[in-house]
Amino acid sequence: MSFFPAGFDPRADVVGALDLVQIDTPDGVFGFLCGVDGTFTATDGVTYVGSSLVSCSEIESAIQGTAPAGEIGLTFFQDPDAPDLVQEVRELGIDYVRGRVITLLFQPLRSFEEFHAPALPPIPWARRTMTRLTFSASGSLERRITVGFETPFAGRNTAPNLFYTTEDHARLTGAPNPSLQFMPRDNYQEQKLFG
Repeated sequence: MSFFPAGFDPRADVVGALDLVQIDTPDGVFGFLCGVDGTFTATDGVTYVGSSLVSCSEIESAIQGTAPAGEIGLTFFQDPDAPDLVQEVRELGIDYVRGRVITLLFQPLRSFEEFHAPALPPIPWARRTMTRLTFSASGSLERRITVGFETPFAGRNTAPNLFYTTEDHARLTGAPNPSLQFMPRDNYQEQKLFG
């Protein structure tokens, strides 16, 4: 099975490509274009809203036991006469995104016409888990809302902080091991083994 859709040759000349992001929320899936103004409607009918104010960090692959993190953010100037966007997002709470999926997609464009009528579907190349929602302010009006994410394998390369006890063995495997009750708890020797 090929990673690329039928009709797309990755070695052929292309006019361009778009970086697309889908964020899964309780209110549905929202699509964004990173660093590009305008809107783009994919072949599956999903509309991606873009802005040069939306930025996405460099994404690394999860290899060699790492769970690289990334973030997508919106930097904007708050209109004093408009509702406070940061406050509205803050009221949604961290559970609005935490533990939900963010999908990163690649949209190949073989001709200029495909900017307005794409012939190929977007190619999902990474799915990550959203973990945090942060806010920052610079000056009186500049604001930034950031959604952080990491691979679902975060924490698997760290020690589980378990010991050789019957209880911890049951937590790890789901079944107790009664023989571990005889496991020595320290390395103190009452009588020297040699000399």
